[in-house]
Amino acid sequence: MKRTAVWGTGLVAVAALALTGCGATEAPVDAGEEDGSAGEAITIVDARGEEIVLPDGPAETVVALEWHQAEDVVTLGGELVGLSDVDGYTSWVGESAPLPNEPTDVGVRSEPSIETVSELEPDLIVGSLRSIPDEAMEQMERIAPVALFAGADASDPLGTVRSEFETMATLLGTEERGAEILADMDETFEANAARIDEAGLAGTPFVFASPYADGANVTVRMHGPGSATQAVATELGLTAAWSDDGDEGYGLSNTDLEGLTALPDDTEFLYWDNADTEDVVETSLAGSAVWESLAFVEDGRVHPAAVGIWAYGGPASMMAWSDDIVRALGE
Repeated sequence: MKRTAVWGTGLVAVAALALTGCGATEAPVDAGEEDGSAGEAITIVDARGEEIVLPDGPAETVVALEWHQAEDVVTLGGELVGLSDVDGYTSWVGESAPLPNEPTDVGVRSEPSIETVSELEPDLIVGSLRSIPDEAMEQMERIAPVALFAGADASDPLGTVRSEFETMATLLGTEERGAEILADMDETFEANAARIDEAGLAGTPFVFASPYADGANVTVRMHGPGSATQAVATELGLTAAWSDDGDEGYGLSNTDLEGLTALPDDTEFLYWDNADTEDVVETSLAGSAVWESLAFVEDGRVHPAAVGIWAYGGPASMMAWSDDIVRALGE
């Protein structure tokens, strides 16, 4: 396939967007200052269907128990005083939404330390539906209002990214900034779709995968049509090479090496890479007769991708992912 040389320095600099959008290079917006809502009670309904009330107006200090919600707080310029697995966030999310401060580590995701969270005296605790064990919810809600988010919905992946980001902006009193960032996301997708089209890649089968090795056994997590990562690729004009819908939340399904033979020959195969983890493609797949026989492997259509970009994140991650697709396909 002929590729036009349109890649290079014209890529949207999503890291810079995230920095200027999230307050890493400027003072964070004071809660309520942007929209004049300081002191006015804020009410939202979270993913549990629970009504969450901030009686004194926008939250000024936040504890995040999950990386997606932490990313959204950072992107919106909120003050993150506590975060689950700070090192993990820095490794897996920090490229697209770097932490502007050093929040206190409140424990591993889904097992937060109630004592540590309480000592931070936050105005708001945010996370996903699985962030807090049921037996700990009552204690957590005594500390501060707790807003839990779905995090993903395979029936409308980017719509969910958008709507949950808007909800977070409401909780922080930064609705105007939130709207600007969502507009940036739309513009990023449009610009990168043009680059894909100019390179003659529109309509190319595309998949994002995450291989795992357990001894000699390799499992490949596939991000299907309902995943946010595939939805971004579709926005850019690429087509889904993997048709399995996967789970109802994240659009994920698992396959083995033999399952990859179902992919079209001209698939662009991007796999999740990270500096802190083993490159399973290099250590476990390379040299395998089945792997080496795949047409897209023979044609050099296999690309490490999404280093420091959270595949299950918010607008900052989705913009960074959009840029990374363009980078990978331009190599």
